[in-house]
Amino acid sequence: MKYEVVKKCVIKGDVHDVGVVLELDQSLANKMMGIGRVAPVDESKTVNRAVGVEGGEEKPKRRTRKPKVEAEQEAE
Repeated sequence: MKYEVVKKCVIKGDVHDVGVVLELDQSLANKMMGIGRVAPVDESKTVNRAVGVEGGEEKPKRRTRKPKVEAEQEAE
């Protein structure tokens, strides 16, 4: 399973910085998680949530506004 380094540490003689993703065996991973050095990585697919941007999946929603003429007539 893959784990992300949460705090800078030494694993099997190698120094690993924060944010590095490693493949660890279960016993070593349990020890490192126990002292707060690594955390499991969620390997789910990311979703593009950009709206109206180049490469986005959807167009932005347009909001309409009532014309001022109708609003003035309603007020009278």
